[in-house]
Amino acid sequence: MRWALNLMSLLWFQFLAFLFVSGVAQFANISQPVSVQTAELGDSVTIECQINSSMKTRVWYRVTTGRKLQLVAKINKKGTILFGSQFNQYNKLYSVKLDGVRTYLHIFYATRGDIGTYYCGVAYADFIDFGSGTFLQLKGILPAQNTIKAFTSYNTKMKVSVVQQPESESVQPGDSVTLSCSVHTGGGEHTSVLWLKSSESSGSRIIYNSGNQSESCERTESGSPETSCVYKLPKQNLSSDDAGTYYCVVASCGETLFGNGTKLYIKGKTLKLKIHKAVSLGILCNH
Repeated sequence: MRWALNLMSLLWFQFLAFLFVSGVAQFANISQPVSVQTAELGDSVTIECQINSSMKTRVWYRVTTGRKLQLVAKINKKGTILFGSQFNQYNKLYSVKLDGVRTYLHIFYATRGDIGTYYCGVAYADFIDFGSGTFLQLKGILPAQNTIKAFTSYNTKMKVSVVQQPESESVQPGDSVTLSCSVHTGGGEHTSVLWLKSSESSGSRIIYNSGNQSESCERTESGSPETSCVYKLPKQNLSSDDAGTYYCVVASCGETLFGNGTKLYIKGKTLKLKIHKAVSLGILCNH
């Protein structure tokens, strides 16, 4: 059964990669005019997004400082708004408004827990096309998970942590570099790992799918279900086209966890980054 799940996951990611590379996927024109929005604790906040697309299904997602991707709300083809489990409409703290090509996410009373980056997007059958994101910061308040070690992501529900190294790398054209991603699992979770590259010129795209194969895995203690695996992405004969931010992405049991990213600078090229496209990821969980 495990090999079948691994095969399904691999085929799924390869199909998504095909959509991106082949150009079959026609992306929407999505604009989030404000990249950083600052408010006071308790303020009312409205985040704007402009979407020019024939697709009717709209979504709002939030990425927290711990790099957990959370569904805020989904607007289906009929205009019905469905909120994610952590953003239940009955708590009266969030609302979504559609006005032509514009969609607005409204937070009635901003709290520390609202700090994060909000992405609007268009949902297709097999992927989601995202805007560039709006980071919401509250004056005088640090993000709730700011104590997390640099370039480390952790998800308590998944019991998975992701560490990317190095944080940034600057190389000459023609050089080689190896990016590293350490994935620590706390309970023997079945995980699949892939790499995403994000740049202004090409958006975000899957560049390598590791499946559940890694360079090395070891148990932290004898008899313990906890394991630590290292995934490596070698890049050779680098050119200006390789500049961007590389994300190690872990999918496990229906959850997706992003590493904090490694910025790759090619000397002689100015690096401008926008995470303006992403894919929806999913994986079956063994019980």
